[in-house]
Amino acid sequence: MIKSFLGTQFVTYFDREMEKRIMDEMLELSAQIAKEHYELTDNVDRNLNYLWYMYHKGSKVGTFRPFVYMAELQLLKRMGYINDTEIKNMVAMLESSDEENLHMVTLSIKSFRDLRILEHGEYSKVNKAYTKIAKDYPHEILNHEVFMKTMSPANG
Repeated sequence: MIKSFLGTQFVTYFDREMEKRIMDEMLELSAQIAKEHYELTDNVDRNLNYLWYMYHKGSKVGTFRPFVYMAELQLLKRMGYINDTEIKNMVAMLESSDEENLHMVTLSIKSFRDLRILEHGEYSKVNKAYTKIAKDYPHEILNHEVFMKTMSPANG
């Protein structure tokens, strides 16, 4: 009886620690994405820039919203790292109730993002790799129609 109780306590503790670690990873990645997309939308679109400001410096700091991941997925797609099918698969995993899927999506986005930054650097106004992307941001990265097209079942 004691072994079982201690085992149950350990599993409960482990689950809470794992859940906290996953949430910390999500919030850290979201903060990095928000910072870069805030800078990417500066002098491009005031409304989008303000939205990113709220998640980078404003009242939404430390808040996870799926659109943050979606914007990074669209940026990764635009730069040739992933395609619509891969985005749909990650969105389906995000919608799952299984926390391990959320962790896998976080790790996937982080890996692709790290590769993008390794190959092209992080966004800056002088980095030529992002010039056209910044200009087209409101139409191709954070855009309702782009999201709907990406997530539509007919586009598989």
